[in-house]
Amino acid sequence: MEQVNQTGNTIDQKEGDAPEVQVLPRKKARNPTVQERKKRKKKKSNLQRRNFEVEVIPARKAMPDGAPEAPKKRVAAYCRVSTEEEAQASSFELQVEHYTKYIGAHEDWVLAGIYADEGISGTQVKHREQFLQMIEDCKAGKIDMIITKSISRFARNVLDCLSTIKTLKGLNPQVGIYFEKENIDSLDEKSDVFLTMLASFAQEESRSISSNIRWAIRNRMKEGTQKIPTNALYGYDTDDDGNMVIVESEAEVIRTIYRKFVQGTHPADIAESLNDEGITTVMGNPWSSSAVKNILRNEKYCGDVIMQKTITVDYLTHKTKKNEGEMDQFYIKNHHDAIISREIWEIAQDMLDSLPGRRRKKPKKQQRLVGVKDGLLQGFVPIRPEWKTISHARLWSATARAMGEYADEDKEDNSEGEENMTGAKDAPESEE
Repeated sequence: MEQVNQTGNTIDQKEGDAPEVQVLPRKKARNPTVQERKKRKKKKSNLQRRNFEVEVIPARKAMPDGAPEAPKKRVAAYCRVSTEEEAQASSFELQVEHYTKYIGAHEDWVLAGIYADEGISGTQVKHREQFLQMIEDCKAGKIDMIITKSISRFARNVLDCLSTIKTLKGLNPQVGIYFEKENIDSLDEKSDVFLTMLASFAQEESRSISSNIRWAIRNRMKEGTQKIPTNALYGYDTDDDGNMVIVESEAEVIRTIYRKFVQGTHPADIAESLNDEGITTVMGNPWSSSAVKNILRNEKYCGDVIMQKTITVDYLTHKTKKNEGEMDQFYIKNHHDAIISREIWEIAQDMLDSLPGRRRKKPKKQQRLVGVKDGLLQGFVPIRPEWKTISHARLWSATARAMGEYADEDKEDNSEGEENMTGAKDAPESEE
């Protein structure tokens, strides 16, 4: 069976076979308007472009006659060194001297102050008192511009750096920050991307430094050469060579604490007796039960040392936590001179493990006083402290009823007494 397709050709088709269908691509309809526009050609104009002479009027720095002089820009400088070592201290003094001369060399600038934080890390701003004071002075309108050495000197935390810049930009008038090393002004519109990148680099540098310091400290712990800080350790001090030495006046207090505890005195009672004697902790605070327990638990008083008891979990916030097995600890026996014998210390540990908890006595709540102007309860009436409110009418009625019942009882008692007296008079006299 023959069949003609759409192109005019014949094709053979057997009976029973499905007809073959050829799909032709769809042709786009031609838009006559488009075709007409394409035929059009733009006519070239015979007119030539005119060249104008433009005269530039230069900006005048001088103020008009009679106008007040522009106020000088109040410029402040910020300096920071991360440690209190001698080399860093000299760098700190040089920064202060440099900015004093630098700001004074500009005629249209006036020194608004030099804010300097010494011996403080730049990873967070909450402990940098001078930095925070400078920002407050900017908000108070006392500073127009801040100059600092570099982004890393200003802040090593990306969030703190960018949020501070944004805060100063949002003031009216705006306060800009000029970073000398990077030659960037925070008020420049093109500086945002560079500031974000450089602040990230400064934060990463801080992370790298922190990691290197922790690695060095752990190596010294493994070798047993790590110095033990004693600034918060009662009974010990450090000599010029970094060795732990006993402070005898404080060591006597330590011996008293261990002796009383081994004899059966509770840590709370020991703390109370120390406070009564006017003795304070190494930080100048009054003694507490927990402070006494910390003294009794500290292995340094028997001459031993356990290092890396705590670990730093965040290099930006310097947050620390107790080392509960996350990292290795390092134990050195007979590291320094002991204040307490090892036998006494071990006895104290056994007693601490079996020490029962001591319940605190809840202070009794003071009774409240309610004023009553008139009636039987005129004056001040004490009520229970648990009662939040009370009606004066209820007080008066309750007292009135109580007084009425007492009056009825008195009447009954009086009547019974009279009857008894009457019965006694009427009774016949007994014969002798």
